[in-house]
Amino acid sequence: MELGDNEKSPLFPKKENEPVKLKRTVGVLSASALVFGSCVGAGIFISPKGVYEKAGSPGAGLMVWCLSGVIATLCTLAYAELGTMMPQSGGEFVYIHRVYGDCLAFIFSFCNTLLIKPASLSVVAVLFGEYLCNMIWGPATNDLIVKAVAVALIVTLGLINIVGVNVIAKVCTVISVLKLAVVGFLVACGIAIVIKGQGVVTNFQLSLSFEGSSTNPADYGLAFYYCLFTFQSWNSLNYMTEELKTPEKTLPLGGFIGLTGVTLSYFLCNVAYLMMFSLHQIVDTNTIAMDSGFIAFGRAGEITMSLGLLVSCLGCLGGAICCISRNIQSTAETGIFPSFLSGINKTFQTPIKAIITVVLTMSVYVLVDANMLIPFLSTVEWLFYCVTFSTILYLRYKEPNSKRPFKVPLFVSVFLFLITGTFVVLPLFSEESRVTTLLGLCWIPLGAVFYGIRHLIARYLVKQNAVSGIL
Repeated sequence: MELGDNEKSPLFPKKENEPVKLKRTVGVLSASALVFGSCVGAGIFISPKGVYEKAGSPGAGLMVWCLSGVIATLCTLAYAELGTMMPQSGGEFVYIHRVYGDCLAFIFSFCNTLLIKPASLSVVAVLFGEYLCNMIWGPATNDLIVKAVAVALIVTLGLINIVGVNVIAKVCTVISVLKLAVVGFLVACGIAIVIKGQGVVTNFQLSLSFEGSSTNPADYGLAFYYCLFTFQSWNSLNYMTEELKTPEKTLPLGGFIGLTGVTLSYFLCNVAYLMMFSLHQIVDTNTIAMDSGFIAFGRAGEITMSLGLLVSCLGCLGGAICCISRNIQSTAETGIFPSFLSGINKTFQTPIKAIITVVLTMSVYVLVDANMLIPFLSTVEWLFYCVTFSTILYLRYKEPNSKRPFKVPLFVSVFLFLITGTFVVLPLFSEESRVTTLLGLCWIPLGAVFYGIRHLIARYLVKQNAVSGIL
């Protein structure tokens, strides 16, 4: 297939004259709240341990957090160039499909919508269930009850997404305000500890804060993995470009404001952690936010931080379901996924079938425990980011005169292409992560196998005059 010859996939015939389209209802404020709400999830309460363990010192760890914020912000601005040039919903699928064709686009959507996103988000849903059950019934809650709560949460957020993107945007706006309050409370915990004279001031002394910093590049690669995991929804708006008001303005501005808020919030959270804990204490705990609340304000502080984590999970999952469903809808609209998934409901004007698919997939991962898959899938995610940044470079070369309402400097796109490629390769130099990295990359040929099987079956059915748009 020639590059760009992707108007209609041979896998599943595309529905013609689709009667209902997505409505443009999301403005800059709502877009910023969606990015902020989708990014600030449970990660900031979990990832500090891994970041500081790999960085080796408070100063190096804090630098990784700051640089990750800069990288994520540059990523969202570079994606804004693609999104305003190709203003269709679907995120990376749209851009990969245009440049590399059906096969790679299918592999991306296969990995992203059926593996990477639902598996990682199911872990967030289970975390929500664990903390909620712990608050109500104590830590000895039956695992089945925890999973039932997680599935109930996913179904509820799916129903909210079905009602309309404007509803989920408003929910994310409210949750974003609550998350800012949580960040403020965490900073207050740090200040309270310092006032009590129990703060760890050595973490902020330049002569001591970088002592013990790792000299192994692979360690920093893993530190960035942990850190950027907390920014992983920086590309949310590209999945719903068709629902943005004036996308040439809303896409870059909403992404920039949202990521700036996320970066500042994470910086303040980490400063608060470093006020209260030594490096070894941060590395040794899995519940750093709750520990922060407890040592500052006792049981009341611990409960407050637990509630903050629950709120963070809500916003993260709600926005993510919205984004993944648009990826499925866009892929199905081209005929690469079964076309019945592309329908837009006339009443709510949302892709109900795609949303239901996301809810079902995430629920399955909750029930089978997806924790073991996460280390394998991060590599694949970064590989596709690298591929997507390569499409910017390709289109700059092949289509220099194409309309680009928003454009980043070329060196930014080159830098992001190189840095994301580095994040894929660096873990190979660490004995700890080499095997999981290689296993993660195995999902690529697996997706190619599924593409080949579906393609052969579809061609056979075409010959038999038995294809009607659904495999």
